[in-house]
Parts: sequence; structure tokens; C-alpha cells
Amino acid sequence: MSEDTFAFRLKVLLEHKKLSLQQVADVVGISRPAVHKWTRGGEIDYSNLRRLAAFLDVNWVWLRYGDDAVKDLGLAGTTELPMTDLRRRYTAEIMSNEARMKQAQESSGIVTWEWNLVADELIYSSNCAQVYGREIHSNEEFWEILHPEDSIWLNDEALKELVASKAPRVWDFRIILPDGQIRWIESRVATLLDDAGRPVRVVGTTIDISARKQAEFVLQRNLQLLNDAARIAGFGAWRWLRAQDELIVSDEWCRLFGVDPAKAPRHYVELSQHIHPDDRAAREAAVNDALAHRADYRVLYRASLPDDTWRLVVEQGHARVAPHGEDVWLTALCRAAQPADMTANAAAAAQPAAES
Repeated sequence: MSEDTFAFRLKVLLEHKKLSLQQVADVVGISRPAVHKWTRGGEIDYSNLRRLAAFLDVNWVWLRYGDDAVKDLGLAGTTELPMTDLRRRYTAEIMSNEARMKQAQESSGIVTWEWNLVADELIYSSNCAQVYGREIHSNEEFWEILHPEDSIWLNDEALKELVASKAPRVWDFRIILPDGQIRWIESRVATLLDDAGRPVRVVGTTIDISARKQAEFVLQRNLQLLNDAARIAGFGAWRWLRAQDELIVSDEWCRLFGVDPAKAPRHYVELSQHIHPDDRAAREAAVNDALAHRADYRVLYRASLPDDTWRLVVEQGHARVAPHGEDVWLTALCRAAQPADMTANAAAAAQPAAES
């Protein structure tokens, strides 16, 4: 329960004045369960509120709505909530939760910070040096460790734009540690406003994402290698996850079929749109047989190109159970057909007739 609630203030006052629920019920003229309901967050009507506040000798506005309401209405005087065992337990719980949160943040490498725009004061959490390699006390000190290439866009002007927009941001940037090591940092930033809608503070959380960036770099490098190899070999590829109907096609497949990669098919049914109408049935039969038997297939068909011409294509695929369950993955390679492919295809077509 929050300390800034009617129920909490009522429970503290009852404990402080050593009043029972029945005593309150008798004075206000209601049942004991009704008073108990108030201490659990239940609503109270105006007449009972006024009688209750008079009995407890407190301002009824403060009792129902708290300090902020008293200030907003410009009422004279303030009411101090007495320190009772309930408040001590609540305060101890808050301090314990904050300590656990701080420990969890620091153990996970999360740095929190706050920039007071009114006082121009920057405060970082105590684990700042673990991530940044040094303590940071001002924006100027932060600029000193920022990578030169990132300081082109992350600077005073970027901060001014952030504050003016009042919108949250996520920034990825590099810093240089005292030993020359470079770290990638992700910072999530938000601007806090006062009651009049004016920016008063900028708060943020930052975390070292160097390992993630390195993994992304290695993945991108390997993907580029595969794309280059596919380009040289002339192989386009696609994979279909049947349960999700998710289709992934390579850039080389798009080049082979004359498709803009930005408009690449995303569902299996869309593949047939790029196949000559007269060849679709035979290809679909081969694919369905491979799906039924978790086997390989090989088909020769005409690919319909955007300029109303066609290209003879060989497609070789394999259907297998996905490693994470009962879903089926269908993976295929496509390439432009060669004369030998047409000869082999004609021989395979004639073989059943010869055997019969």
C-alpha cells in the first residue's frame, strides 16, 4: 500500500490515537465493517468523511486526498503524519526494496543517472566507474570519454533537442576507457516534466552492450560472407516455417527472380506468383511429397520475371522437422538452369514411361 492514500493515513491515525474500529464506527454512526473497508482502500462519502476528520482532528481534504491536494487548493497549515509502528515498517520496507533494487542494478551492470536541468547537476549511481572507467560528474566529463565518431551526433545540441522534444530516446554509442579499450553503451533516456509541463529533469539508464555488438558484428560479417558466396555461385535460398507461415528469402533469390529485396515475399503462397502458371502444379506436387515424407525434392520450372519474360530455374529443397518441436522447415536453393539440368530432367521424365 502506498503511503499517499486515504487508507494508509487513516490506519496511521488510528494506531497513533489508539482507536479501535468500533470506536470510530460508534462516533461516525456506521458499522464496524464499513470502517474496516475504509482501512482497506474502500470509498467514503462526503458526510462520513467530514465526521471522521472532525473526530480525528485533521483537515478532511488532507485526510482524503493528501498533501498535494492541500497545496493545490492553497489551504493554510500542514498536517504531519505521526511516526507509528506502521509507518516504521512501511519505511523499512521501502528502504529494503530500494537496497535490493540497487544491488540488482549494480550486479547486472545497469548504471542510473539523473540530470537536474534547473540546477545543472548530474548524478550517476555508485557503479558508474565500473562501466565508464571513471566517475562522471558533469556533461563535460562525459564528452571527454565519448568516441570521436559518436560525438558528431551525441553532443550538447542532441541534449537540447532531447529536452525540447520531451520524448524518450534510446542511444547506442561508444566510450573510450582510460586504457584505450572501446565499449559500446546503450542509454535509455527520458525527460521528466513539472506540473506546468516544463522539463525539469532528464533521467536515464545505461548498460554495457559491447558483447552484443561484437556478436552482431560477427553475425553480420558471416552473413556477408554467405551472401557473397551465394552471389558468386548464383544460388538463391529460402526457408519456410510452416506453422508460423514465415518465409525468409535471400538477396540472391530476389536477384534471380527480379524482385526488389524490400518487396520480397514473406509468406509461402507468394512464391507461386513468381512461377510460370503452367509449372506451378508440378512444383507444388513435388514440394507436397517432400513435406509428407520429410524428404528432398528437385524441380525444374520457369520463373516469371517482372518484365514478362521468364527464366528456367532449378529448385532443390529439403523438408525436416524443426529442432524446437513438431513444426516443419522447408529449405530450398534455386539457381539458373544449365543445359545439363534440362537433359537430366528429360531423362527423369522419360524413365517411368520406359519402365512401364
